[in-house]
Amino acid sequence: MFEPGKTDIGRQGVHVMRQASIITIAAALSAGAASAQYTSVHSAAWGEANHAQILSSALGGSFASATSKDYSNGTIYADRIKDSSWISPTDQIWNAGTYHATMVGHEAGYTHTFGYVEGNKNNLGSFTGVLRSDELGSSATVSLDSDFRWAIKNDQQFGGHLFTSRDNDNPDCDDHMVSYKLFKNGDLFGYALFFEDLKRCSDKDYNDVAVILTLVPAPQAAMMGLTGLGGLGLLAGRRRRDSI
Repeated sequence: MFEPGKTDIGRQGVHVMRQASIITIAAALSAGAASAQYTSVHSAAWGEANHAQILSSALGGSFASATSKDYSNGTIYADRIKDSSWISPTDQIWNAGTYHATMVGHEAGYTHTFGYVEGNKNNLGSFTGVLRSDELGSSATVSLDSDFRWAIKNDQQFGGHLFTSRDNDNPDCDDHMVSYKLFKNGDLFGYALFFEDLKRCSDKDYNDVAVILTLVPAPQAAMMGLTGLGGLGLLAGRRRRDSI
């Protein structure tokens, strides 16, 4: 329809502007959605180690930011896993498998037990402890034959709260674990888990408990001479489950 006071060129200009506005809004929404898939990690409190420092101490070298969310020491690449997504893999539910766990970080006044909860929902009473957060360097091998969730439980004198990798399990329904896939020479060999231990007034730096997981290889891979990395475990490759 002809609009008074506007030429064809003017009307075309309005149309282009509207298209540009729609594209800009769509891009902003897309960027916002992508950002929302990753829980925000705040800077570590003064005197506490951040993720890069904990990774450096555990795996060697000097980890630095590779992107806004990933780290690398030039040999090992720590690739942040999505915390929430409708279509992509996240770190909330984990596949059955054998994992070698090592306690590598504890930047908290509280003490905790690191472990797991079997199943992909509920069943919180089945928490099984594996490692103590105040025993840095301790390790254990965990073998599970069904889906499960990683978790920490605060010691009773600190409230006894249980926080798992699944948001909806937690007392505040908030994310209390962020994680990274660990690659060497392009091959997945393990994961790094970082936990937050407060249900409110949290500093959100996710360094209260840190655990490195390495994947235990199949027997035939071990016979081929795959070696450990930094004393933390064996190189192997096993994929996490693809959805929550």
